[in-house]
Amino acid sequence: MTYDPPQTVDLMHMGKPKAMSAHLFDDVIVDPGCEKTIDKVVEALDGRTPRAILLTHIHFDHAGGTGALVRRFPDVEVWVHERGARHMIDPTRLVASARKVFGDYFDMLWGEVVPIPEQNVRVLHGGESEGPWEVAYTPGHAQHHVSYFHTPTRTAFTGDVTGIRIDGGPALPPTPPPDIDPPLWHQSLETVAAWEPERLAFMHFGQTTDDVMEQIATCHESLDQFAEAARTTDAAGMAEWIRAWVLERAGEEGLPTYYAAGPFEGLHAGLARYWKRVHAEAEADAAAAHDETVVGDEHRPTTG
Repeated sequence: MTYDPPQTVDLMHMGKPKAMSAHLFDDVIVDPGCEKTIDKVVEALDGRTPRAILLTHIHFDHAGGTGALVRRFPDVEVWVHERGARHMIDPTRLVASARKVFGDYFDMLWGEVVPIPEQNVRVLHGGESEGPWEVAYTPGHAQHHVSYFHTPTRTAFTGDVTGIRIDGGPALPPTPPPDIDPPLWHQSLETVAAWEPERLAFMHFGQTTDDVMEQIATCHESLDQFAEAARTTDAAGMAEWIRAWVLERAGEEGLPTYYAAGPFEGLHAGLARYWKRVHAEAEADAAAAHDETVVGDEHRPTTG
């Protein structure tokens, strides 16, 4: 069977080009975007009915419009990792939590988040294979993140794991809270690389075909750079650091689009939360080691 390449749909989120993209492939939609932009997806379908919607993860920019699409196409199947499935079926808690962050901007940014009937949801664990599709669990950006590999075309749909990359620029790791975990993210990049893909398709923005492995390698490198920067600065300092980082690699012309794809002020908190956990674990380990030493001293035989 011969397949056409995936179709990248510019979702024009908030009127900004190349900030967010969905992908149409055969009879599948990958990461349809938020409810505010699903008309772009419906327009691109051009009268076709999708068989399945494949979600890499449930962040609103990737998955927020899924329920609204299911309302239009009631027989469509939604693939989502087990840790995100319940929030797609009942998004009440997810939306309430997000409203505390976005406030009045929530509706303007994302629109309505429509519940998905449980019978439409296919729960994934990672490791599944169906027809030409393979599924891998790829956490690090989110604990419920998966990537998809279409074996005949050697196309990997990677969500946010291979970074934000626009017009061949640098691979910038999006690091919002709460699930950022650089070691797991590095493992996930290795998982994608092991597929030996010839094409990457991702939300922010589009596709890579000529330097796939270079993008993966660059994302490894930039993830370490961002993690170290977050360890030694605050949110404002991190935003300025990222601005300089993008300017150096993408120039003035690339800066606005990178910012639209991942506002720099929001990229410190996820890594700060990671470092806080690392430090807490180190302190707990040190305390445990101290307690063992004290107990050992109490039971050590005395002489003299």
